[in-house]
Amino acid sequence: MQARRNTRTGLLAVIAAGIAAGATPQDPSAAGKSAVSYDEWFTDEAMRVDLMHTGSCTDSGYSLDGLAREPLWPGTRVYMKDPFGRGTHRTRVTDASTGTEIFSIGYATLFDEWTGTPEALAGVRRSMSESVRFPWPRKPVVLHIDRRQHDGTFSQIFELTIDPASHLIDGTVPYADLEVLDLGGGQEPDRAMDVVIVPEGYTERERSKMMADMSRFASVLLSHEPFASHRDLIHLRGVMAFSRQSGPSEPRKGLFRDTLVGASFNTFDSPRYLTVTHTRTLRQVAARAPYDVLFLMVNSGRYGGGGVYNQWSIFVSDNEYDEYVMIHEFGHHMAGLGDEYYDSAISTDEDLMYPPGIEPWEPNLTALIGGKRESAKWHDLIDPATPVPTPEKEKWATTVGAFEGAGYKAKGLFRPQLDCKMFHKGLVGFCHVCSMAIVQMMHYYAGEEIR
Repeated sequence: MQARRNTRTGLLAVIAAGIAAGATPQDPSAAGKSAVSYDEWFTDEAMRVDLMHTGSCTDSGYSLDGLAREPLWPGTRVYMKDPFGRGTHRTRVTDASTGTEIFSIGYATLFDEWTGTPEALAGVRRSMSESVRFPWPRKPVVLHIDRRQHDGTFSQIFELTIDPASHLIDGTVPYADLEVLDLGGGQEPDRAMDVVIVPEGYTERERSKMMADMSRFASVLLSHEPFASHRDLIHLRGVMAFSRQSGPSEPRKGLFRDTLVGASFNTFDSPRYLTVTHTRTLRQVAARAPYDVLFLMVNSGRYGGGGVYNQWSIFVSDNEYDEYVMIHEFGHHMAGLGDEYYDSAISTDEDLMYPPGIEPWEPNLTALIGGKRESAKWHDLIDPATPVPTPEKEKWATTVGAFEGAGYKAKGLFRPQLDCKMFHKGLVGFCHVCSMAIVQMMHYYAGEEIR
């Protein structure tokens, strides 16, 4: 059902299902810099649209939670249209009077993962909060949200006309008294990938630990490749925010903590899955600093974490694998990398997450349609002498190929190299394909050539 848009008020959300509006992921190396002029369409500020994602395993939609002004748009001012085509969803912004597309970006959602869980398949309906952000428009615009269909194309599922001059946009500045800690980097926000760390489960009495943890993990990020070689493109900051109680909630243990943003283990009843399902407070706190990508640092020694493309990544502070979790989950969040392991159970139906015979959108996963090397996204990196599929033998250990077993599936999905930080939690780094995807995103945020 499609409703009419009320352009007079400029704030009526319209659900419009089934409108084709997209294509499969594109090659970012072929994407030129946008012809859209940032200064013509946008100011220096940012707009945040807070949404509620509601539904079941068979249907879902968005409703408006609120509109907010953030003090600075720190993102790209060069690539105004998404050059990557990644994500389960896509934000598009068009000029309200002419329909000209002036901004787009892809993202993924925790809600989509939930739709394949036993709870969702049993018919339960849930709501989770999400936010989309884009530069503050100079004139009325229309926000479109598209969802990727199983065949890889996009269909519009939400539409909202926004008048930036409307008095209905929230003008408050929450958490304005929070201190921002500069953790390293010198580039201006529009010339860097701005990273913010938001602490969770740290009380006022743990201030010193919070600051030490922020500094340590900032150093961890900058010491891992490919971030280390591109540290001049990264600026890190931390927001000094406190919780009433220490540590996250752990429902399976009967532990429920009163914390800043409500992070909890046992997401989807998975013991190690640590996430936050209602994110408005997280966004309000993060907005105290310029940010393109967002870490939630959780004060806990238990193993766990999570990461959602262009939403957030979460890691724990005191586990023996905490550095691995931080970097691995950041790979999901900032570059849209998929999990490459296949021997660990998850709470979501794998065939619903990755339908057989459909090419995944993640840059490091392929279904190798037809068994042909040309169907792999990274086929131009595979040497003609390398067999495809590639045997899991020592001879090919450092070779880019197509190794079967990825995306939680032992069969039907392939990863680029034998080992990678997205494959297991050893000391191995990112594979060549994952590293390329990460570097492309850093260049995107910094406004440099994507290659």
